[in-house]
Amino acid sequence: MNVDELTEKARRYCAYRERCTREVEDKLHRLGSDPEQAARVIRTLRSEGFLDDKRFAELFARSKFEHNQWGRIKIRAALLAKNVPEEHISTALASIDGKSYRDTLKALARKKTQELKGRDSSDVSAKTAAHCIRKGYEAELVWDIVKEMGAGSNPQP
Repeated sequence: MNVDELTEKARRYCAYRERCTREVEDKLHRLGSDPEQAARVIRTLRSEGFLDDKRFAELFARSKFEHNQWGRIKIRAALLAKNVPEEHISTALASIDGKSYRDTLKALARKKTQELKGRDSSDVSAKTAAHCIRKGYEAELVWDIVKEMGAGSNPQP
């Protein structure tokens, strides 16, 4: 396949949804391109606005936070796995509103607590915290929220 054909396939691939450089490189490799061809195609896609890792990182972070309720740690790990540059990751994570982040974590913790209703309160707290930490939220923040919820909703005699 020549560079023009590869470029056209890559344009369609990028037009479908936002992509990062690594995803495009993998696609070009699967299509049989050599490294020199892939580099030319990627340069073309960047110059035409089809490929932008900063834009990808910001959309990815917003999407995973809003739709999947992922925390910053999990989002960072996923972007690092896609070889997105650190400066783009930092910018993307900084764009997540702090109040919204905390409110989402509270809602996530409340929902998990409701699912565990009727169990020992320390078991509920531990399982709720573990769930939120697995979703990528910072452990210290998670425990602060879990303690706030425990103090307000289930006072001990």
